[in-house]
Amino acid sequence: MGVPKFFRWISERYPTISQLIGENGIPEFDNLYLDMNGIIHNCTHKDGQSAAFRMGEDKMFISIFNYIEHLYGKIKPKKVFFMAIDGVAPRAKMNQQRSRRFRTALDNEKALQEAIRKGVEMPKEEPFDSNCITPGTGFMARLTQQLKYFVAKKVSEDIEWQGVEIILSGHEVPGEGEHKIMEYIRLAKAQPDYNPNIRHCLYGLDADLIMLGLLSHDPHFCLLREEVTFGRASKEKSKELEHQNFYLMHLSVVREYLEHEFQDLKEPGVLSFPFDLERIIDDFILLAFFVGNDFLPNLPNLHINEGALALQFRTYKEVLPKCDGYINEHGVINLDRLRLLLDELSQFEQKLFLKENDDAKWLKGKGQHSTLAAIEAYETAKSSGKMVMTKDQMALFKQIKNWLNSQRKKDVAEPAILDLDAKYPARDRKFVEGLTYDLRIKCERILDDNGETHQQLSLPPRVDDGEDDDEEAESALLRVLHQYERAKVIDISPEQIEEDKQKRYNERFIQWKDEYYKGKFEFGLDDHEKMRALTENYVEGLQWVLYYYYRGVASWPWFYKYHYAPRISDIAKGLGANLNFELGQPFRPFEQLMGVLPDRSKKIVPEAYHKLMTSPDSPIIDFYPRDFELDMNGKKMEWEAVVKIPFIDQDRLLNAMRTVEHLLTEDERRRNDYGVTLKFTFDPHADYLYESSMSGVFPDIVHCRCTLNIYELPTLDGLDIIVGLCDGAKIGANALAGFPSLATLNHIGQLGFHGVNVFQQDSRQESMVITLENAYADGKVEEAKTMIGKRAFVGYPFLQEAKVNAVSDEMFKYVLGEDGQVVCVPHAPYELNNWKRKADTIENRYSKRMGIVTGPVEVIFHVDMLKGMRHTDEGALIKEYDRVPGVDTDYAAQTVVWDVTSEDQRYIEKAPLPIAEDFPVGTRAFFLGEYNFGRPLEVIGHHENTVDVWVHTMVKPGNAQGGQQRQPPPVKEPEFTKEIVRDAESITKYKPAYRLARELKINPLVLSKITSSFQAMVDGKRLNLGLNLKFEAKQRKVLGYSRKSEGGWEFSVKAEELIREYMIKFPQFFERLMANPNGDLYRDTDFYDPSESKAKIEEITNWLKSVDARGLERVPLEAEQLEAEVVMMIQEAIDSFDQGIADARRINKVPRKALLKPSDAEHRLADQRFTIGDRLVYVQESGKVPIGARGTVVGLTRTTRQTLLDVVWDITFMAGTTLGNRCSPFRGMTVPVSSVLNLTSRQLISSTKAGDRRANAVKPAQAPPPLTRSYVDATLGNVSNNAKPQPTLYPPPASLNGHQGRGRGGFRGRGGYAQNQNQSPQQQQQQQQQQNGGPANGPARGGFAPRGTTILSRRGGPPGQPQVMQRPRGEGVPGLVVPSPQQQIEQQFQQQIQQQVQQVQQSQQVQQPQRQPQGPQQQQFQNMPPPANFNRGRGRGRGSGARGRAAQFRGRGGAGAQPQGENGETQ
Repeated sequence: MGVPKFFRWISERYPTISQLIGENGIPEFDNLYLDMNGIIHNCTHKDGQSAAFRMGEDKMFISIFNYIEHLYGKIKPKKVFFMAIDGVAPRAKMNQQRSRRFRTALDNEKALQEAIRKGVEMPKEEPFDSNCITPGTGFMARLTQQLKYFVAKKVSEDIEWQGVEIILSGHEVPGEGEHKIMEYIRLAKAQPDYNPNIRHCLYGLDADLIMLGLLSHDPHFCLLREEVTFGRASKEKSKELEHQNFYLMHLSVVREYLEHEFQDLKEPGVLSFPFDLERIIDDFILLAFFVGNDFLPNLPNLHINEGALALQFRTYKEVLPKCDGYINEHGVINLDRLRLLLDELSQFEQKLFLKENDDAKWLKGKGQHSTLAAIEAYETAKSSGKMVMTKDQMALFKQIKNWLNSQRKKDVAEPAILDLDAKYPARDRKFVEGLTYDLRIKCERILDDNGETHQQLSLPPRVDDGEDDDEEAESALLRVLHQYERAKVIDISPEQIEEDKQKRYNERFIQWKDEYYKGKFEFGLDDHEKMRALTENYVEGLQWVLYYYYRGVASWPWFYKYHYAPRISDIAKGLGANLNFELGQPFRPFEQLMGVLPDRSKKIVPEAYHKLMTSPDSPIIDFYPRDFELDMNGKKMEWEAVVKIPFIDQDRLLNAMRTVEHLLTEDERRRNDYGVTLKFTFDPHADYLYESSMSGVFPDIVHCRCTLNIYELPTLDGLDIIVGLCDGAKIGANALAGFPSLATLNHIGQLGFHGVNVFQQDSRQESMVITLENAYADGKVEEAKTMIGKRAFVGYPFLQEAKVNAVSDEMFKYVLGEDGQVVCVPHAPYELNNWKRKADTIENRYSKRMGIVTGPVEVIFHVDMLKGMRHTDEGALIKEYDRVPGVDTDYAAQTVVWDVTSEDQRYIEKAPLPIAEDFPVGTRAFFLGEYNFGRPLEVIGHHENTVDVWVHTMVKPGNAQGGQQRQPPPVKEPEFTKEIVRDAESITKYKPAYRLARELKINPLVLSKITSSFQAMVDGKRLNLGLNLKFEAKQRKVLGYSRKSEGGWEFSVKAEELIREYMIKFPQFFERLMANPNGDLYRDTDFYDPSESKAKIEEITNWLKSVDARGLERVPLEAEQLEAEVVMMIQEAIDSFDQGIADARRINKVPRKALLKPSDAEHRLADQRFTIGDRLVYVQESGKVPIGARGTVVGLTRTTRQTLLDVVWDITFMAGTTLGNRCSPFRGMTVPVSSVLNLTSRQLISSTKAGDRRANAVKPAQAPPPLTRSYVDATLGNVSNNAKPQPTLYPPPASLNGHQGRGRGGFRGRGGYAQNQNQSPQQQQQQQQQQNGGPANGPARGGFAPRGTTILSRRGGPPGQPQVMQRPRGEGVPGLVVPSPQQQIEQQFQQQIQQQVQQVQQSQQVQQPQRQPQGPQQQQFQNMPPPANFNRGRGRGRGSGARGRAAQFRGRGGAGAQPQGENGETQ
């Protein structure tokens, strides 16, 4: 099925089925399913990309990881996450797979040859062959390993992935991805405990997914896909996923539209059986097969974009009342009812025949010349309005005329009678009746004595009524006689003519069909055996596909054996087909590879098979043609052409492959086997090393907490597949929150040509138009006034909660006064016009964009939108209503819904929990006090409505004086980022367009043309000769080159230099353009002599391509983004900034408002304001960025619902990007405001008494918790109320925000551990190996080198000594930071701390358990190294942590007891 065409057709016919994510709130989902092949293709190659493009597999895998993580983060499934990759497909699908892959390989070869011809320099690396995205290839095997690693990493480190059942069905599991998903749903639905209101979200790009979702008959089912554009779509997409628009298609609304589509069948008496929407949906799915799918070609001339589906709907509505039931009986075709449908559809075929033969040449076939002349005379006479008679009829006319004339001459008072002969045929008798009627004489049928009937004509006796009446009657009689006398006389009757025409029509129709079969199949209608085989194979296909959709694979080896479908009127010949299928077995992976791949892709096939694909002596060489025909077959797009290559003979293929199987390697033999579906589960008790799936690029998962098991699908075990809607399913207005329904307002639906504008242009097809009932018609504002201050749901049908703050009509606005009474405020004169304009805009938007007729808007509700939930200082969760930028606040009264059946559980107000329950001991959070703002903390105790915490901070090294150690001063957040931004803004000067034109000495119109998209015609084609520096219609600019102010467009120095370069290179072009600046569409000859114009224009276009290759980035006008040079300056400045060393400080009696739990970030941070250069910290408990990571804002983009921040981070991490080549690899990421805390502009700062003192008045803290058990327990605490910390062998914990790398502690601390002077040489050697990257002579791992000791993890950490991972020079991913020599200084500092701790330990004679080495550890590079988990074991939204087994503050003496401060003081 044509994916874009079907999606466009259904979106224009049913305009409100899709919802933009971000524009409106989306529902919660239980299950998320990914049809992975679309993701894999998107992340590995792009259609139309340069033949010189290359991308390493590591980047491909990272891109796939990011895409999966992005989709997961958007949907956030509650129960199941199912990823399905295409495995070996049924034989029926291989026809299409084979065609696509042959076509792809040929296109790639042609593109390479064309690039070489043009002199494009080719990289040394082999280009990526997208045909390797086929089960059994080495690439797919490697991808499976990478996905297993990725999921294990996410489950181990991300709390959002830990409470969900995660399933991966890889390429080694037979079956197409989407059908493996549907099998899971089908079997789960059969279980007795199945929830009929489970909420499904399925991601994929195939139009078949719409059908699969509908046939599940689960109402809460959505499809997720990227934004689709039509027409002259922009060639570039956003380089950041966060800027990509995604849509949800709500199948709940599609179901309602289908009910409207076939509402005529619901009328009483129309059907002889009950109307059932579920069965109508089943029949709709069958009808869609006729326009083609992956297994059957479309019926001839049935094209979606030419109204094929609309035609089938009309036909179906005519046929179903004639049936005794539905055609599709839960996946089984009723052949008798199908015959009725096909008979009716064949009328379309006849109309098509007439359209193709409208010149009537088919009439001039064999036959008598006289007959043909008679037909032509008959047609000519009829077309000119003349009367036509046969010779016999003319004789009858003359007989009657003579009789009349004779009677007119008589003067008798008796009636005149004429008896006609009984022998005349019926057509002549009919002629007589018509003649007598015109003559106003009586004609009767008389039965004679012989029992025969004849016609008798009679005239009444003449009565003398006056001379005038006689003259008038005489005149009328003469006119009629004259008309008949002038009639055209032919030799045959009209009936004979029609019979002859029908005969010739039938002959030509048969000939027309016969020509089709001979042209497409090389046999004709007279070959009855082949026709029977063809039509039966097609009918088999219809049933096979239905079985596949409803029950699973009915037969693995069955396939449709032809490139084309039979004519509609011939399908009935195959209704006797045997529809009993044999299941058989799927191909092995290599068997499918050999069945679908061309010889041009032989490199991705095991070498053992190469000769079979290329050798002239191969017994199957005919399966791999180098050249083949492409037949457009009525299609318009080249990619829709039929690829005419031979079908695979299964027996020949397998026999040939067996002859070389012994040459396969062991690894290849493993790849050629089937695999199993895997299930990933979080296990807090698990703790093992998961080695990197790509050594040197991805880090080891040092403390993996993910278990991997074989996943068994639910079984039937005597249960039946559930067909139709489950009992208890909520539909319509009763649907669960977030699932839209047209039924929330009274309405009617009717098809019409409404010109809806769904894809930026008016539709020319029919749409289902919804007309709303208007309860506020005729200005019924009194009832509306009573709703002020009440909750409402606006945005029909995608309802969003709001609160009404005012009501208005065309004359007044009604608001609540201070006393709670409604106040009437008259509109000012200018407001009267504004109100009318606003009302018209609302009505027009609903009509044009959504196909919803609201009627005149006479009452408007003004609302504050529900922005989200807000935490009060006391801890309560309350709704927050306010204006949301970019979201409408004015709604037509008739579109507002007042009550909903299902409340959204995400927006339920809650009373505050006791602080000990809301922040139990062990809770990890972020500090919002004045000092150490944004630093991570852990709760260690409670005092009434406050908590005691350890805050982990960064300090500068202190100096010992007089035996006293001075409190190290804290490290302030760097401020130079704002200075860099200000300096860059002062350097980057922009000039108004008029001024630049004057300096360049060119006409302002010329400047406007060449800086935008400037079109010129060359050989009938439009070529863009503009620099594309501004986009007025699209409201976009080019970063660093253009911007738009209130005064108009402005251009930078770089833009000026580029324009000057253009002018210098092509002076004649500018000279001719200056001579005619007001031109509209130019031609190449307008600029150059015809002898050289084409060559010169090609030279210009080649230069412009080199300009595009400079990486000019197009961004929205309102976007604020730094250029790459400035971003790199900020990155380098941060890299050289000394962020100090880790420290921990205890603060007592901290109020609740000074604590920020990661689970509360979305509720508390969404209203923050940011500017370019602001510093921030990532505080959300899930996502691509490690929690606790810090960064700098280098870009802002505001959407309708949120602000997105482009951030260059202080660390590298696996999901990191380059922000469109503006920063180093793995350092960039775009995040929403609600996920980060602004450290520069502190908008959530909370005052404590400690903060009211000077920093130098703060007393130093003792060493933080001992590292005696696990990294999380020690570094993050889990501290009891014991006041005396117990010293350990190891140094104080690094900051929770520290990262391994170049800096000095903290984010940038060099990490590592000084050697313990009391360790054995073996222990010292082992520790040194751990620091330097693993055992001697061992391979180094990693690639992502966080600069500092660690980042906050989302889950509990491992037992044992923390490890600081170092990255060797020259290894890993390019662009990652390599440690500097200052590491030695920091190691010495840490050694001093360790020695002091050891002295205390020895004085106390406290023995600490030694960490047992577990063998040499290879070097690790991680975005979250052995990290401690931030919220271990507590689930969503309840920061807690490890309980009961963490290290405690124990011991006496030494450093002494830790004094507890009072009133929020740091001790």
